[in-house]
Amino acid sequence: MSKIILPTAIALIALSACGKAVQTASEATPVATGTQVQIRLMETTDLHAYMVGYDYFRQQPTDQLGLTYTAALIHQAREEQPNNFLVDNGDLIQGSAFGDWVAGQGAAYVDEHRHPIMRALNYLDYDVGNLGNHEFNFGLEFLESTIAGANFPYISANVFWADSPADAGKQSHGWDNPLVPPYVILPRQVTTNHGQLVTLNVGFIGFLPPQIVRWDQQHLAGKVRVRDMVAAAEYFVPKMKADGADIVVAIPHSGLRVYGSYPEFAEQASYQLAGVDGIDAILFGHQHQLFPGSPAYDNLPDVDNERGFVRGVPAVSPGYFGNHLGIIDLILEHDGQHWQVFNSHVEARPITDEQDESLASMMVAEQQATIAMLNEPLGQLSSPVTSVFGRVRPGSAVQLINDAQRWYVEKLREQGELPTDLPLLSAAAPFRNGFQHADDYTMIPAGEFTLGNLVDLYIYPNTLQVVEVTGAELIEWLEMSALTYNTIVAEQAEPQALFSGFPSFNFDVLCGLSYQFNLAQPPRYNRYGKLINPDARRVEQVKYDNAPIDLEQRFLVAVNNYRAGGGGHFPALDGSNVVYSTGEEVRRVIADYAIAVTQVNAGLLNVDVTDHWRLKLPVNADVFWRGNNSQIAAEEAQEIKGLVVGGAAEGGGIYYHLRHD
Repeated sequence: MSKIILPTAIALIALSACGKAVQTASEATPVATGTQVQIRLMETTDLHAYMVGYDYFRQQPTDQLGLTYTAALIHQAREEQPNNFLVDNGDLIQGSAFGDWVAGQGAAYVDEHRHPIMRALNYLDYDVGNLGNHEFNFGLEFLESTIAGANFPYISANVFWADSPADAGKQSHGWDNPLVPPYVILPRQVTTNHGQLVTLNVGFIGFLPPQIVRWDQQHLAGKVRVRDMVAAAEYFVPKMKADGADIVVAIPHSGLRVYGSYPEFAEQASYQLAGVDGIDAILFGHQHQLFPGSPAYDNLPDVDNERGFVRGVPAVSPGYFGNHLGIIDLILEHDGQHWQVFNSHVEARPITDEQDESLASMMVAEQQATIAMLNEPLGQLSSPVTSVFGRVRPGSAVQLINDAQRWYVEKLREQGELPTDLPLLSAAAPFRNGFQHADDYTMIPAGEFTLGNLVDLYIYPNTLQVVEVTGAELIEWLEMSALTYNTIVAEQAEPQALFSGFPSFNFDVLCGLSYQFNLAQPPRYNRYGKLINPDARRVEQVKYDNAPIDLEQRFLVAVNNYRAGGGGHFPALDGSNVVYSTGEEVRRVIADYAIAVTQVNAGLLNVDVTDHWRLKLPVNADVFWRGNNSQIAAEEAQEIKGLVVGGAAEGGGIYYHLRHD
């Protein structure tokens, strides 16, 4: 495959196909001391292929998301300030059925027709694109074909082609052979407060999570190496200044986290990047949060979550799926030699019910093809499949995933691909379990089951892998899953929040074992896999085949590539114990399973939930959480002993209470 990188000289002056400058080093125009100029930086991030306002889970239009709605804000923001730059910060091409449909057509289709997402961004006249981690989900060939259709430069300063398989993965050496240019410097003619027309050279530098080499190792292993984001900034920002950048804008596809001691290759590094000398503004993302505004960023040191400053640097993060447009307005002042940031205003502007109808019309053909794909029938469900109580008791959504994974791996064993003398388990999580909002649950009614329902059930294009672990390692695996719960205190009069904020996609259910979570115990690990309470044991009564688990027994576990490769920092899962990589998407595995079952069962797909794990609450404890208030949820709630329905919850949904039985 040819290399993605296109230019050979970072500071070379060049023009894109639309006539817009994409790289620069221009001659300086004399500017008087005290002269000011205003520019606007605009950001989209984590669009996840939501080009139009459409809910692919419910298969209905919505004005709560979609680039067609963000586009209306872009047009408005440009009218307000003509000196502007528009940036996309990655996780662009994967995450919705629209993106899946395009990827399903393959790189050849994109080569011939241009990716419709790139057509949309070209239409909106984007200036810069940064790579996110999900850009790699469909492989390097598809990524290359996709960004070849952009009329603007793609950048990333910490991902490189490996010279050899031994040079691949996370490395602390070498700045040569970048996958795409590390940075770009864009010239823009702007009018100062004195009416003078000057050329301002704005530098943009991009970053992505080094964890891509684990999360997408099936595509990247032996081919790509990654560097730490902060190290890349410290290396390249001075070069940007030397190449003529008047100001430097960092675009990390990375969130905010304050570390006691910053670890190399950290996933969330925007806070640390704000401390790199020479960075004037930060457009970040990845965590699907708003900055300023999200409570997740309250009470962080040197972070102003109202005005939008991180360590004194103006910064913005505009949510996800296009629900906001990030805006940073900078007032620059000249000191006689250089431009400096004199003042700033930061805003995460929410979308309204106004959309760009022209952009929507551009997406009609691909949108119709996507909906047709989603309506492909797979059979009939005999009962609803839901995740509404998937972290309170065993649920049908996770059961269906695990049934399909075990079915597929059993076929591999029959074919001699895997040993038959080791017990086979399966691990899966309730991906949609209220993490985004009160309606963020899998809720598939009984009746016709389609590919569209698979998008609801399994939202990622993960592939199926098999790992080999011991009984002792399985228990530690479950201890990490238990981080989803708070520690619950006995005999406390006030209700206690059940869930800790640990993402539901990291709550793995291990099918084939039985166990319980003792919530009176503190967590054994923190969310980064560090052992913090060596004596704590939340996971109890672990049994295999109705007998206490043998800690030295070895097991095969069907699991997705994200977890097998180390995603979520689970102990003993780092890619080294993968014994089989299928290359098959889990969604395809579920579809094939559904078809196979319905063919021998009169068209019916039964999901029989195994009651194999439970919560153990302390005496007289009352726990609560925000949940869904649909009819499906109400019917399922009646089956749970000790569950009480509370009042309406802030931000939508209702509160549920569960009491010690």
